[in-house]
Amino acid sequence: MENASKALIIAGAILLSILIIGLGMMVFNNAKDAISGANLDDSKVAAINSKFENYLGPKVKGSNVKSLCDLVKNNNLAADDDETFTITINDKTEAADINTLKSSYANGKFYNVTATYNGPSKTIDTITITDAEK
Repeated sequence: MENASKALIIAGAILLSILIIGLGMMVFNNAKDAISGANLDDSKVAAINSKFENYLGPKVKGSNVKSLCDLVKNNNLAADDDETFTITINDKTEAADINTLKSSYANGKFYNVTATYNGPSKTIDTITITDAEK
């Protein structure tokens, strides 16, 4: 009888140890994901931002704005699991909303395209597109 009770105590201690180790791993992984955006090196940030910075500026052609919309839509679909790299265009992030925006831009018109950068990661966070004044 003593051996059985000691075996149950040992089994309980082992299960409790496994639970504590699993909980520690979960906390570690969540913390790692939370700070991953803040620890990007400058070359990686430059590589991410350079795809979009080519389309920034005053008097950007409508065809280039449409290309930018496609680029942002594809970026957001690829970064669906990591919101650090999701980019907003005129308060829209979903693919369907970006397609609607894209269809509202005319090829013959010019637009002002500006970007706002995310503080910790320094990647582009928001792109604003407005009509260029003539």
